[in-house]
Amino acid sequence: MKKISKLLLVLLMGALLLSACKGTVPVPENMSTQASKEETDEPIEIELTDPAVESELGSKSAEDIFALTRTSTDPLTTDDNRMACTPGEPLFAPLSDEIRVQYQIPDIPEVSEEDWVLGSEDALMTIIFYTDFQCPYCALFASESHKLLETYPDDVRLVYRPLPLSFHNLAPLAAQAAEAAGLQGKFWEMHDHIFAKQQDWNSLTIEGFTEWLNDAAEELGLDVEQFSADVVSEEIVNKITEQTEFHLSLGINATPSLFINGYPWQQSWYASTLGLVVDTMKAEAKLSFECPPFVIDPEKTYIATMETEKGKMVFELYPNVAPLAVNSFVYLSQSGFYDGVTFHRVLQDFMAQGGDPTGSGMSGPGYTYAEETHPELLFDQPYMLAVAKTNAPSSSGSQFFITFEPAEWLNGGYTIMGRLIEGVDVLKSITLRDPSAQPAPDFEGDKIIRITIEEN
Repeated sequence: MKKISKLLLVLLMGALLLSACKGTVPVPENMSTQASKEETDEPIEIELTDPAVESELGSKSAEDIFALTRTSTDPLTTDDNRMACTPGEPLFAPLSDEIRVQYQIPDIPEVSEEDWVLGSEDALMTIIFYTDFQCPYCALFASESHKLLETYPDDVRLVYRPLPLSFHNLAPLAAQAAEAAGLQGKFWEMHDHIFAKQQDWNSLTIEGFTEWLNDAAEELGLDVEQFSADVVSEEIVNKITEQTEFHLSLGINATPSLFINGYPWQQSWYASTLGLVVDTMKAEAKLSFECPPFVIDPEKTYIATMETEKGKMVFELYPNVAPLAVNSFVYLSQSGFYDGVTFHRVLQDFMAQGGDPTGSGMSGPGYTYAEETHPELLFDQPYMLAVAKTNAPSSSGSQFFITFEPAEWLNGGYTIMGRLIEGVDVLKSITLRDPSAQPAPDFEGDKIIRITIEEN
């Protein structure tokens, strides 16, 4: 259940974006207190060094915030001193029989010698596509899939399976022609040619299309006489007929139907979208999918200095209120996770979001943890450093955002783990970038060079 739920969230393309600007996660009901910073021997002395920040922060001072205590009584660590979290799983975790049955996922055959395959056997992403040569959307996918393969030659594998639909009278013959060309080593050349010229033959008669295919075979350098005989041979006709019937028996009755690493893909199959998925899978290959060690002391203070392409920003962190979020942020910063990561989503008068190693908004650190909201720590002032999440509870991860203005509709939905105390000019200079815009941005966001942590 956990695997498929995570997958479906991510496939909706809003997975780790701050896509739901109005938070839906309620403040935890089980309130409790623990030793506050006021009760320690050493007073907390953090001064705002940026006048631009000081003039806009309002009445709540650093001392006020550090006097707050965590509202949850849930443990911070496990028995082996790891942070309390939920280890993640790869975007396309291996499919179990239980998941197949529960979600009625067709048990499609593994890739075999019977398939026409393009790409590396060791590719991260295998796309099995069921297609109809007379389907206009299939023609578009054929073009997009090659763009994807050109961009990710070592990471993508394409697997063709025929599914000529009954209302496309020329589709079976086109599938037979591709098979016949394959006997002469030019399956993909014929596949691409038929799709690329679909408008030229789509309205022809059977006889006219047969003649068109023979001309195509000659253009591709095939033995036309042999090709012409093979197209209508009993072996090829039966093969296409049997494959079509079998594919329909699996419940696959629309084209193009895509399966990525065994999972049905019902989202956009444009190369730009699938490229984001490949990037996510590549980033995931570097993750351990386990909870990080607990590296902070909630009784201490932490200052984070974020060096970016645009300059330096300094943040005070709030381990007293959000120890899980601060621990994750500190651990990832110290391990170099954020080095080179971009601000992938920057919206005018709202916020700058980063923390995704793919720059797509779809990835994270390989684990998630519970939100840590506080009724007295709110988005009622600008420059708050908070944790991005999905609409699901306990979905906080590595992505964070910094608000430009008060954003009180986020109250109770997102963990505030700190705020900017120096570098307002740098924050306001970060390049605007909306990944949901059409057309999508053709540039990367501004980069984080490194984040260093000071503990006191």
